[in-house]
Amino acid sequence: MLRNAQAAYLVRESFAGFRRRKLTTGVTILIMGSALLVLAVLTLVTLNLGGMLEQARVGIDMRVFLAEGLPDDRVAALQPQLVVIPGVAQVTYISPETALHEFRASLGDDAELLELLDQNPLPPSYHLTLRPEARNLDAVQAVAREVGVWPEVEEIVFHQEWIDALETWTFRFQMASLLVGLVVFVAAVFVISNTVKLTMAASARVIQIQKLVGATNAFIRTPYLCEGMIQGLLAGALAMGVLLVAGRLLDGQLGGIVFFTPAQVGGFVVFCMLLGLVGSWAAMRKYLTLRSEI
Repeated sequence: MLRNAQAAYLVRESFAGFRRRKLTTGVTILIMGSALLVLAVLTLVTLNLGGMLEQARVGIDMRVFLAEGLPDDRVAALQPQLVVIPGVAQVTYISPETALHEFRASLGDDAELLELLDQNPLPPSYHLTLRPEARNLDAVQAVAREVGVWPEVEEIVFHQEWIDALETWTFRFQMASLLVGLVVFVAAVFVISNTVKLTMAASARVIQIQKLVGATNAFIRTPYLCEGMIQGLLAGALAMGVLLVAGRLLDGQLGGIVFFTPAQVGGFVVFCMLLGLVGSWAAMRKYLTLRSEI
């Protein structure tokens, strides 16, 4: 158990480096803050793109066109069979008349061309709305394979290329976020580690005296661990502050951007403190034999 004098010494030494090495500590915080800002921006972009992709997935659906000449009772009997298919949330019948009306509306000024038709060429169909978990290429193809073998089904239409591209870009952004996160993690640990190494090299004589008078490794390294955590805290707060100011300035030009929640901001800052702790711990392995003494 630490005595009051020992606790006061540890707290004082944890902040002493900021007073003794203003330039080195300031540069370390700026470098680490810049790296963390890149990570925060990419994470924010990924979050917003993820929201956009989820909204885009809502548009993933399927159109099942039926064969011509089916009796009405057989057409109606297909609806309950479609509803029970795994992944299908809702089934809507589209009559030939409704389909022609939709087609006419989509043509706009060229709708007059439809007046040249002697009869409605569009077949009846069912519009399948898929569940959220089924809005991916594998699930859509599974539904298409199951329905495609029915004799009443003439054709199935879904935007396979668009779904494939959507999943590809989602995967790319996730991998990019992971890669940049790893690079920033290594860079932040490297910067803080080297800063603490310089600090400990400058304090090598003091550390030697402390060990001679019986100071434990845990007691010696605690101020340096705290210093690294404080550096991580300040760097994380700097990155979040810059991002927040930039978000306020660009809010008018980039409407609808989703920012981090307070809980996410707090989690990011805690993550930065852990980075500082890891960097300090890695640096001291060169100078101290780290043993579990607490």
